Amino acid sequence: MRQAGQLLDLPARMLPGFSHLELWQNRQAMIEGVKGVLSYSETEIQLNLGTLVVTFRGTDLSIQSYQAEQLAMTGMIAQVDFVN
Repeated sequence: MRQAGQLLDLPARMLPGFSHLELWQNRQAMIEGVKGVLSYSETEIQLNLGTLVVTFRGTDLSIQSYQAEQLAMTGMIAQVDFVN
C-alpha cells in the first residue's frame, strides 16, 4: 500500500492503516489514526495506532479531545517512543 501511495504522491494519512502525528514544539500533539488509549496519566499517555504503539512521557499531560480516531493532547512532552 505504501508503494502505491508513493507512486500516486499521496500523503500517508490518506492511506488506510497509517497514522499521522504532528507536534507543536514540546507542548502539544495531534494524532490521527488512534485505535485506542492504552494508558493515561499526567506523566504518560500510551496510544494504540494499529500497527504501532506510541508512548508520550512528560509532565502535566492531558488529552484535550478524542473523537473519530483523532486525539489532541497537551503538556510538557519530554519523550516520544514507538514500538511495533
